Amino acid sequence: MKNIFKSITIVAVFGFGVVNCLPAAAIPTYTPSPPTDYVSYGGNVYLISSTPTNYDSSSSLLQSQPWWGNLTLAFNLAGLVKMQAGEFYGPGSGLGALFAYGTISGFVSVAYWSYGHTTDCPGCPSVGDYYYYATLATSVADLALSLSSTSAGVDSTLASTDLLINGAHSRPLSRRVAAGEKTAWVAGDWGRDDHGNHNGSTGVAEVGGGYNFGPAQIDLSIGKTWNKQALVYDGNVDADGQYVMAEGIIPVSASRGLYATVGGYGHWGSADIRRGYLIAGALDASNASADTRTWGVRARLDWENAFAIKKVDFSPYADLSYSHSRMDGYTETGGGLPARFDGRSDHSTEIRGGLNAALPIAATKLNVVANLEAAHRFNESGAPASGEVIGLFSFHLPGQNYQSTWLKGGVGVEGELGKGKASLMLNATSRSSMPNSWLAFSYQLTF
Repeated sequence: MKNIFKSITIVAVFGFGVVNCLPAAAIPTYTPSPPTDYVSYGGNVYLISSTPTNYDSSSSLLQSQPWWGNLTLAFNLAGLVKMQAGEFYGPGSGLGALFAYGTISGFVSVAYWSYGHTTDCPGCPSVGDYYYYATLATSVADLALSLSSTSAGVDSTLASTDLLINGAHSRPLSRRVAAGEKTAWVAGDWGRDDHGNHNGSTGVAEVGGGYNFGPAQIDLSIGKTWNKQALVYDGNVDADGQYVMAEGIIPVSASRGLYATVGGYGHWGSADIRRGYLIAGALDASNASADTRTWGVRARLDWENAFAIKKVDFSPYADLSYSHSRMDGYTETGGGLPARFDGRSDHSTEIRGGLNAALPIAATKLNVVANLEAAHRFNESGAPASGEVIGLFSFHLPGQNYQSTWLKGGVGVEGELGKGKASLMLNATSRSSMPNSWLAFSYQLTF
């Protein structure tokens, strides 16, 4: 080993200048980064890459490696990795990255792969010499965290269409008009999705219109959704989409205030995904885009103004909905640890029961409106994620667990504004797949 290091120094003297104490930029570099290898030894898994450095400037980094002080581990890992985590003098040098395990009198003790076998060389390169030293690319725990965070972010994206029915269309009777009348509206929701390990924002914006034929009022709407989630290690998911929704409001017993609402929607969009992770302690990322498709149906029964307590009118309701989401598979590009994710589907069946309330504000044409609702999701976990960290290993991650039962509450104001009716309502939920809070606004004209 010492002879090899001496021969490199001699060649460098005549051809490239003295190797000792040169800056790291003088070493041939890997583009975009040194390779990474995945090996198992002694019941543990190691993701190993290499870092161009010297002991003087990176003693803490080299001493933090699990093989520091352990010749047996350094020697065996060097034999397993060979040159798959980089070569000690950069691409083409023909010798594996250096597994440093100690120092002797100003020199570093290393093990490395050399021409078909593993070599142990105590006290070889100087502590000031720059070479590619083997380092953990990332821990298995860190990589699992990166993959699971991305999976959770995608789950949030797939679940974001819940806001279509249970946000912008959570009070369908508010858009009911008299027989023979038409209506048109604009509406929107904006909120935060920070339940559990979520960290992001979500929203809906739509325009719609309807006509009351007498036996039923038919409403049609088109809109746009967006959902942004921050992930670990500076990653993120940025999704948006478009939807079409149709609903029918049917008087079951108009004299008693009983109305049924049935409807469905189709949603299609895309998600831009940046998955962050650590390589040798530094942030890196891989990117991808994937198409999404969702459809859903809902049936609901409202009992409008079923009873009153003093001046407050109460309207109970029951609601049953089902949605099915699909995200296509995708392969990441860029970064040192890109992954391939298989396509995934998710579905949700939810039942809700609640009470709407309205209190007139004296001397105005406005009402204070409020809502209290209990909801239950029959499937308690999201879709599992599977795929491969390309060239290293496959993975299968369980879907994130959801709170199966939760509460939703809202309070706001609704009433005449100009030639139409305006509504502004603040909503919040206990922990669930829904956003934790959102502001809903709508403005409706009748003609």
